[in-house]
Amino acid sequence: MKKTLLMVLLAGLMAVGCRSLAPVYNVENKTVVLSAGNTMQQAILKGGSAKRWTMSAVRPGLMKGVLVARGHSVEVYIPYTQNTYSIEYAGSDNMHYNAKKNKIHPKYNQWVRNLDLAIYRAATMGK
Repeated sequence: MKKTLLMVLLAGLMAVGCRSLAPVYNVENKTVVLSAGNTMQQAILKGGSAKRWTMSAVRPGLMKGVLVARGHSVEVYIPYTQNTYSIEYAGSDNMHYNAKKNKIHPKYNQWVRNLDLAIYRAATMGK
């Protein structure tokens, strides 16, 4: 009896602590009208910095973003042109990514949505 009760309690605690995975969220060719004197690269750097992402140039027209938070890390590629940008999943640690189903911990999607909004604001609101 005690053993069964203990197993039920442990299963319940595990279920509460686990979140279901969500489809990976990518931003695809988002069009932006840049504010005067602003470039897309500047907007990506500023937006990433505002959300504590580390941004680095891979080559002209491609940035890489890395976020490390509470034992998790995620990487994204951000291809861009003068008027568009995308945010694409590149890798992660401790986010339970399932490549076959293209699913990941929901926190990843929140971080990418926040990054997207920060880049958009930096691009449209000026320096």
